Amino acid sequence: MNQTFFEHTFSLGQAIRYRRLPSGTCYHADTPETVVAILEACRQNRCEIRLYYGDTQTGQSWLDEHDIIGYIGRSTGIVKVPLLVPPGDSGGPALLDHCIIRIDSPTKVLYQHGQFHVGDITLVQGKLKQLPWEVLINWTLQARFPAKREAKHYIDFLQGKRFALE
Repeated sequence: MNQTFFEHTFSLGQAIRYRRLPSGTCYHADTPETVVAILEACRQNRCEIRLYYGDTQTGQSWLDEHDIIGYIGRSTGIVKVPLLVPPGDSGGPALLDHCIIRIDSPTKVLYQHGQFHVGDITLVQGKLKQLPWEVLINWTLQARFPAKREAKHYIDFLQGKRFALE
């Protein structure tokens, strides 16, 4: 892949090393080539995707629930970084492209870190009457739900068995 590496220093003094592709899109220098290729293909083909952010050394998911589904767009300016644009919107947040550990399309996994995991998930019945179903991750409370079915959908979403929560 033809690319140019450069460092950009922001107004507060923070410097980030990027790679600029022939398309003009700039990815963090630490983003794996495979991830860059998939994101660029998705940007060019306007594919809807779901991103999983996490620890790129261990493969542990950060369990993000928001700002993870959309299309890949691109910012304007000198450093044109990839954006995640929610369906129906015209802009969105910049990607932490160097922290991506999995990329899904609505029908399949496009990329996955070799050690991708979300932790040990347990569903238990708690003591709250209005929210009796509790989802624990590594025995730490993650979420509560009024119905067991909703809790199971949430678990499937975190594990990547469901593309979206809806």
